[in-house]
Amino acid sequence: MKPTDKRLALLTFFAILGLVSVVTTYMIQQLPTQETTTDTLCSYSSNASYDCTVMLEPNVINDNRTILKPNEGTIYAALTKQINITLSYSFQATLPTVAQTTYSIGQNLKTAAWQHTISAFSQTNTNQTQTEIELTPFNRTELEALKAQIEAETGTISSNYSLEISPTFIIDANTSAGPIHQIFTPVLTINVGITGQGNIITIEDLQQTEAGVITQDKVSPHNDVVIERYISYAFVATAMVGLSFSAYYYNKTQKRTRQSPVDRLIAPYKDLIVKAKESPQTPQGVMVINVENLEELAKTAEILARPILHAANGNEHLFYVIDANTKYQYRILEEKN
Repeated sequence: MKPTDKRLALLTFFAILGLVSVVTTYMIQQLPTQETTTDTLCSYSSNASYDCTVMLEPNVINDNRTILKPNEGTIYAALTKQINITLSYSFQATLPTVAQTTYSIGQNLKTAAWQHTISAFSQTNTNQTQTEIELTPFNRTELEALKAQIEAETGTISSNYSLEISPTFIIDANTSAGPIHQIFTPVLTINVGITGQGNIITIEDLQQTEAGVITQDKVSPHNDVVIERYISYAFVATAMVGLSFSAYYYNKTQKRTRQSPVDRLIAPYKDLIVKAKESPQTPQGVMVINVENLEELAKTAEILARPILHAANGNEHLFYVIDANTKYQYRILEEKN
């Protein structure tokens, strides 16, 4: 392999190595140096269950049953005297707790046009995790009388209305994993209105739950990624140093081996030219003819079947052809860089 080819191969090797090192470093930089995981220390939940008992007028449709549960059949408004409601509340946690619960309960009568607060329980505090509350019964006759009075005052008429029972539980508890603060609002809705089944009562959201957790974030370092990053930096540095050196060496030697003007001049005639150690003295009686250029000298050499002798003295180059007592010559001065 020629020296020039070796230098080019070295430059190419370090260029590829530099590219690979940069790509590798970029990919390693995308890897996280640490990982955050979330551990659940405590799970907790508030649970509300409404037990509704519908008190009916004597009737035929329900075989004279006077008590009906919401899941036992259609509740017809005309047959309903009242609905007794019991709210059971409980708070649960996976760790032992010391809990304080504050609750209040409101009731709102609503139509599409207005709403009216008809009762509200004052705030009550308890340290029990289970509580059973007897709520104000749903009395259809009283509610519809109040509805008729408000409609007379507002000039509105609606065949459909609802009663919203809105408890609010505020739970503050202490655990070994930390404090708990939760606000729980299990709203029960009793709708009265005309449907395809008639004028009926429906009760929504008898069972409700709201859960929460106490968590802790854990940060785990990836030491292997940190080490890989440092290795990649060293890899890039080595590749860049090698690339810089090989580029400098290649450019420097290229300048050194670059073809001189004289070399370019004689290249077309290199088969005719013989390099002489030194320029001989021209004997007396030899006629010297200076030709215009090297091309003319080459033509003469071919005609005479003589070689072109090339002698250099410093930056002076002499090309000549000797034929008996005649010397044909071409002289050139090479400019130094």
